[in-house]
Amino acid sequence: MLMAQESGNVAQQSRENYFGEELAGRNKAQSKIKPHFEINAGFITGGKLRVRNEGQKFKTNFSRPYVEVVYGARLNDYLFVGVGTGVQYAYGDCKLMNKLELNAPESWGLVAMPIYGNVKACYPVSRMVTPYISVGVGGNVVLTSNFSDGDYGKIRGGLFCKFGAGLTIGKFNFGLGMTSQNMKWLNEAGATNFKVGVNSFYVEAGVKF
Repeated sequence: MLMAQESGNVAQQSRENYFGEELAGRNKAQSKIKPHFEINAGFITGGKLRVRNEGQKFKTNFSRPYVEVVYGARLNDYLFVGVGTGVQYAYGDCKLMNKLELNAPESWGLVAMPIYGNVKACYPVSRMVTPYISVGVGGNVVLTSNFSDGDYGKIRGGLFCKFGAGLTIGKFNFGLGMTSQNMKWLNEAGATNFKVGVNSFYVEAGVKF
């Protein structure tokens, strides 16, 4: 009887939580908080560029591949909180400036770095499979572009939002959703000429550690 009781206790202690961690020898509450690090590569589609000052929309090619890292903590089985950053490259035609300036550069040639807070609501269906909803809010910094100097002003960053859903299978991550990215053009004096924004779809895949 005593041996059966001890076996039951060992089995109870060696159970795994949804992170695949052994709980033996640790307090269960302590095991719930787990550092989380992920690397994703993805692609954001072009979308329509909105000129916010005038309410106009221009079809543009603001497509951009990107790489991002997200670091934070899984507070429990259902909630992750962290920060994300990365680099994206917009290579397509900038049709807005082509319309406004006859001799403007034809392509964006823009490198931007989003920085945002990230919250994920997770629903683990097994130890290996976890669907989630992800929300990111922050800003984007324009590092360089084809409009960085000359008579066409400079592009600066603005608000960056990312909303989507995903699926974690083991250590692999898959996601899709929408981004909203704002920028502004400054003239030679540093004043804002106009602001633009673009809503786009994204798809990504990565690995978590």
